[in-house]
Amino acid sequence: MSKFTGSLMGMGNPLLDISAEVGQDILDKYDVKMDNAILAEEKHVPIYKELVDNHSPQYIAGGATQNSIRVAQWIMTANGKKDQSAYMGCIGNDKFGTQLEDCAAADGVKVHYMKDESTPTGTCAVLVKGGERSLIANLAAANNFKPSHLETPESKSIYESASVYYIAGFFLTVSVDSLKIVAEHALANDKTFCLNLSAPFIIDFFGDQVATALEYADY
Repeated sequence: MSKFTGSLMGMGNPLLDISAEVGQDILDKYDVKMDNAILAEEKHVPIYKELVDNHSPQYIAGGATQNSIRVAQWIMTANGKKDQSAYMGCIGNDKFGTQLEDCAAADGVKVHYMKDESTPTGTCAVLVKGGERSLIANLAAANNFKPSHLETPESKSIYESASVYYIAGFFLTVSVDSLKIVAEHALANDKTFCLNLSAPFIIDFFGDQVATALEYADY
């Protein structure tokens, strides 16, 4: 496996988006609002099967940070800079995880996923209505990322090579310790660390984690 020599690294929650047009009845049934993003509770669990069975959904490689890294690489590739980005997160050892790997590779992003053998790859219900959307994320394996993954030689080569780091607030619900490892490396080596607050619930319910991350954020 070739060593990463690029400049951009992202770390976050890799999810397979299950996207479908829905009516107000579905929004009311699952008590969700448009233009919002939440973590799935027990009452939301049936929605994934309902979308698959009744709404002919699209399956799209997703996760906020992974999408941002993919788009950044598209822009860099268009400007003659291939293979400049890498991404880490946790997936299951299943077909959805393979689909995420294949999609990232097709976009020129080097992925170094942690793989959870006992938990499925995370999914996100994307409910589309009238040009707006609502997101319900079932993190599953994405919730199991561990700092130990950053101790692997390949992980170290990735974050030591990168000069810009991007992590969304969604990852603060998973592993602040992992974020701190990358952020402290960025700080010690005068590199750029970028944080996105992501969604209102992150501020409302994970304030301490946000405060920790903000200490390192350049942007």
